[in-house]
Amino acid sequence: MHSKVQPRLYGLKGKEASNMAENVRQLNLRVPENIVQGLDEIASKEQIDRTALARKMLSEAIQRWKADDAIAACIRGDITKARAAELASMSLYDIMDEVRRRGAPPSYTLDELRQDLKLLRPS
Repeated sequence: MHSKVQPRLYGLKGKEASNMAENVRQLNLRVPENIVQGLDEIASKEQIDRTALARKMLSEAIQRWKADDAIAACIRGDITKARAAELASMSLYDIMDEVRRRGAPPSYTLDELRQDLKLLRPS
């Protein structure tokens, strides 16, 4: 069950804290003891509390998943590199580098070039 709660912004400062304060929901999870121990170990080294660390790690994992999913769709040819960059919140150049790093054969169609040029032109 999800419920809206007032945020307790443990370990968060500045922009991170203000972003969290906008819309926060509670999520209760049951996790194995080794995950809790791992979180505690990292939180101690990072000098933040476990909740802030878990929040940060979940956020980073979601971003990585979105990037991986967009890059995979691009490599399959389902979407353009420009669309992958948009979905992954990455630059077009970073997407191109990542596609190349993953060993995908270079393929840049005329349609992709046109779409990318549209994105680069000021409106």
